[in-house]
This record gives sequence, structure tokens and C-alpha cells, in this order.
Amino acid sequence: MLLALTATTATAEERKPDDAAYEALLTTAKITSKTINDAGCLVTATADFDAYQQQLAVFREAWLNRDQSIDFYRQRRKQVFTYLVLKRFAELITEGIYNGKKETLPAECSFAVSASYADKFGQRQTTPAISWRFSQKQAARVNWENFDPRDFHDVALSYTITPEIQAWMSDEPSMVAPSSTKPAAQCDKFLFRANAVFIRATTHCPKNYMDSKAGYSALAGAKQCASSNGIDEAEVKSAMMELDRIVQQRGRTQACRWVENIAQQVVSGDR
Repeated sequence: MLLALTATTATAEERKPDDAAYEALLTTAKITSKTINDAGCLVTATADFDAYQQQLAVFREAWLNRDQSIDFYRQRRKQVFTYLVLKRFAELITEGIYNGKKETLPAECSFAVSASYADKFGQRQTTPAISWRFSQKQAARVNWENFDPRDFHDVALSYTITPEIQAWMSDEPSMVAPSSTKPAAQCDKFLFRANAVFIRATTHCPKNYMDSKAGYSALAGAKQCASSNGIDEAEVKSAMMELDRIVQQRGRTQACRWVENIAQQVVSGDR
């Protein structure tokens, strides 16, 4: 792997700023098996989502739009992991095998990377993440010195993101940031109060609404209120106390159902 890193970074002077990101990548993902013989070629690897999260700032510095804040990418950390980090690793290990003399390259090779992460119960889970194929014929078309890793999904054969990983990412907001050409949105007090309720719900409810699609949307709305001076501390306290009263009067189960209803309204926009 270190040879592959050297091949992708040290041969081009302009790619030296990527060194820290590639080093972080190699602490995030590892090859678990590599079989290349007359019977065929198969490479498998595992990427650690939790290790990746510790390096997110490094990846942002090298490979992401720095006009967006680190918080923006943390809210979309699963998508950054899948669409950026795993693809960079896929390109790296493919280049490590296919950047050589033609007669030494496998006729065709299959690759698969799994993702390892801690679920909401803290249990370690491993699930298939991406797969692809590459061939000697395809390698002959690539100039690795000038190749842009961002295009790897178009160059690899049958590059696939598994349904399991697509479902895993589905609770995150879109990677498309709001256009700066649009007029600034007004403070949405419903989202502002919803954010306060979700914060308070961490005390009463088993579900972490802050780490959900509704939570991210409400947080974005609350930040908009902050930027437009629409924040009222008394309103924050009022929203939190409303949840406390429901807990006292109707119990936690009913209170959490009330919070869930708010979450559904946030996501659907039906208020």
C-alpha cells in the first residue's frame, strides 16, 4: 500500500498537498485479502467509518470544497465517506495493481470494499459498501500520471454502491448546499422550536432526533434564525418546557410520540 501511495502522490509535484489525506486514507481503509493467480484476481478491503471521522478535517482540506464548513460535512459524513473516501481508496488500490508493465497486469480483477462502523447500540457492524472490476484492456486506456481520481467511478467497470450503504446514508441531508444566489430565507420559527424540542428530547426519548434527517433540517432552520437575529431565548425555553410538561402529564411514551410527530412534520413540510 505504501508503494501505491508513492505511485499516486510522489510522481506528480502538484499532488504533494494530498499527502496528508492519502496518509489518513491508509489509516482508514486496509486491504484484507489479495489473490492474483492463474485462476483469477480478487481484492477485498475494509474501511473503518469511525477512524475516518477522526480524519474528516484532513480530507476536507485536501479534497472537499472549503467554502463549506466542517459542520456541513459532519452532517453528511456518511456521504463523504462513501462518495469521496471510498472512491479514492478504490482508485488507489486499483492503480497499485494496474499501474505497471502490461505483461504483468491481471487480465481482469474484481474488487470489493466493506464498511465497518458502530451502530446506534455501539455494536460493531460490517456491511458491503462498494464493488467494481478492472481489466488490462481498461488499464491501457488510462494515463495514471494525469488521471483524476474523482472520475474513477466512470472509468472502473461496474462500479457499484450497495443498496445497504445507500440505505445507511439515507438519513442525511443532501450534499447540495443552498445556492448563494437565492435570497436569504426568513427565520422559520417552527424549525427553531423543533430544534429546541429535539435537544430536550435527548433527556426523555430513546431516539436521538439530533442525529436524524429531521434533526439536521431543524438545526439548519435554527441556524438561519441565528443569522437573521430571529433567536429568542425565551422561546427556546418555552419549547423545551412544553415537552417537559407533556412528559409530566402524559408520560414519556406519549411525549416521545409527540416529538416523533414533530419530526415527521419537519421532514414532510406538512404543518
